[in-house]
Amino acid sequence: MTSAPPEMPVVDGSEVASIACALEAAGSFALDLEFMTDGRYVAELSLVQVSWGDPEAPGVAAIDPLRVDPRPVLEVVGSPAVETILHSAQADLALLGQQFGIRARQVYDTQIGAAFLGMGDQVGYGALVGRVCGVRIDKGAQFTEWSRRPLSDEQLSYALDDVRYLPRMWRALRADLEAAGRLGWVAEESDRLAEAWAERLPPDQMYRRVRGWNGLRRRSQGALRALAAWREREALRANRPPSWILNDRTMLELCRRPPEDEPTMREVRGLGDGTLQRYGNAILAAVREGLDDPPPAEPKRPPVPPQGRAWPAILSGIVQAGCRGANIAARFVATRSDIDALVAWWLTGDRAEEPDLPLLGGWRRELAGEAMLDWLRGETTIAVDAESEAGVCIVRADRRAPAATPIAVTPPHAPSRSDGAAAPSRDDGVAASTIAVPTAPALVPTLVAVEQSVAG
Repeated sequence: MTSAPPEMPVVDGSEVASIACALEAAGSFALDLEFMTDGRYVAELSLVQVSWGDPEAPGVAAIDPLRVDPRPVLEVVGSPAVETILHSAQADLALLGQQFGIRARQVYDTQIGAAFLGMGDQVGYGALVGRVCGVRIDKGAQFTEWSRRPLSDEQLSYALDDVRYLPRMWRALRADLEAAGRLGWVAEESDRLAEAWAERLPPDQMYRRVRGWNGLRRRSQGALRALAAWREREALRANRPPSWILNDRTMLELCRRPPEDEPTMREVRGLGDGTLQRYGNAILAAVREGLDDPPPAEPKRPPVPPQGRAWPAILSGIVQAGCRGANIAARFVATRSDIDALVAWWLTGDRAEEPDLPLLGGWRRELAGEAMLDWLRGETTIAVDAESEAGVCIVRADRRAPAATPIAVTPPHAPSRSDGAAAPSRDDGVAASTIAVPTAPALVPTLVAVEQSVAG
């Protein structure tokens, strides 16, 4: 679809203020940002686009942040009284938080909304507009140079189309979400995203993003913490990707075998002459400083006790069953480490105080977390169900399970019997916390497949 020739971007401060007032009066608006990341660590904001008003014919505007301060408009995103609609919002929320100190409130991500309606895990904007609004968007200008001026009509049309259809699309998605009882789920998950990206991680915590950091000894972790903090500050100062200054593998090696001087530094793979000439002294100083200041010992999650090692696969099956029934990707609900932590807590922790796990809160608990706890309490069983998409079904323990040959499993809520006998049966003949499975050995591959799906 070809839009009408666009107006030029707003470059006057009074117009920006007027648009901000219009957004507040409307109570809801759509936002998109264009920015450049190539060769930069901090994205360069290049264009701000908004739409508001009648979803069928909204007002639209593009603001040129290279010519005028867009903050009055951007600050509306932080108003709890105004609804902000974005698509695939993570990068935009990170830019707002880290460059402008704006934490989004009452934000709705239409990509999350579509995922919770079974339209795809990470559906793109163009595809979703086509599906919901029946409009084909030209994405030809998507990867153009947004920081160059003047912007072409093609670029402006593309940029404004990125917000032109968002209100109409959100109106349709919102109605379906309300009908499905999932609007609150989208609000919760979108807010969770806004919180996660509201602030940049402090420099002294950046070492946690280096793969393999927790495999180092304490003193080496101290060296890595200091070195990663130095690299973060240097990357921000120069606005260059941290890996351009010093890559992660080289940092790990420097901290695993700390060099004593420049000659020993030259033995480390990945440290070229240019890096040594420019940063050698700073690198050596950071490593030495960190060795004498290790971070506190990390609290470790308790391992899954031997008697619970089969449980994560079963609990993964419960997650998968809930997600398949709701047509939601399992990756939204629980990771394998979360499930392991749940099992370890149940077997070794204080059951009066639930662990701080996402799957035990909000919509995740509603979808799968409570069902997982029910199974751990011995209130439900898992049975193979070849007719269901997940391959398993959840059966209340006070009802007879589907016809199958039961395999007794020690109830999570009771100690093992020393004689190896099966768990006691209830009055209806269903063993507490049993897995009802067919005579054929079909359960193991079913649960392994489920486990891999959730873990991935």
